[in-house]
Amino acid sequence: MSHRSHKRSKKSRFKSLVYIFLSFVLSFVLFLLSVCLVLRLTVFSGDFMKSAMSGTGYYEFVSEEFSDGMKNLGHASGLSDEFVDDFVKKLDFIEIEGEYIDAFYTGESTLVNTTHFKQTMLGALNDYIEENNIDREKASEANLSYLVDKVAELYVAHVSIPFFSVLGNYISKLDTPLRVTEIVLAILALGIAAILYFTNEYKHRRYRYLCYGLIGATLTTAVIPAVVGIMGFVSKANISSRSLYNLFVSYFNSFFNYFWIFAGIWALLSVLSFVMFYTRFKKAVNN
Repeated sequence: MSHRSHKRSKKSRFKSLVYIFLSFVLSFVLFLLSVCLVLRLTVFSGDFMKSAMSGTGYYEFVSEEFSDGMKNLGHASGLSDEFVDDFVKKLDFIEIEGEYIDAFYTGESTLVNTTHFKQTMLGALNDYIEENNIDREKASEANLSYLVDKVAELYVAHVSIPFFSVLGNYISKLDTPLRVTEIVLAILALGIAAILYFTNEYKHRRYRYLCYGLIGATLTTAVIPAVVGIMGFVSKANISSRSLYNLFVSYFNSFFNYFWIFAGIWALLSVLSFVMFYTRFKKAVNN
């Protein structure tokens, strides 16, 4: 009898170790699923970038910075500040940036298209020359082309987003693999949860092991934004442009906030599973 009891106890300990291991795997799978979903809702969403732009006044800052740079070029070429102000006002940076961002998610060229800009700029310069009776010899075609090219370079520098350009090269290529990974991880998480739930003879143990997995998922998911926040990596970014700095900080703060949201979801589910465990455990002890 004692031998049988010892054998049963050994088997029970082994099963407990297996369930604890499955709880650990569940927490890791849920963490990976959180990372994939955060990427889906942020980096792989054009609307997320556009929302960050709108929320930081990015379009206004870009317009102001581009205008200042164009005035500096214009002073050397004899252009008035009024001409620059009128020209910049006609540029719709919301639409321009929108087309630039959309190109990343459709797999098109991620280079800023300057063809239309150059044509518009050249037309505006010709009108300016005629209105101000400027000598055409002083404003030769070669000089105008040179000025247009310089302003176009400035335009590209302000419209493009360096840190996003690096990510953009992979967005369209990785979209499908990311979706497949999300589905596989979701199925795997549900499968492990089903094993923990349906193969446990005692109901309170079902919820205990599920609670372990959810607590682990909560902690691992919360570690990333916690470390980034404590170290202050985002705010320490060395970016000279005010528009890009504000966009960078807003973009990545929102990005890491999504980790807190998923950590909160796992925490809530872990509390619910603990309540279920405690309730079932009390019933088991009383019976």
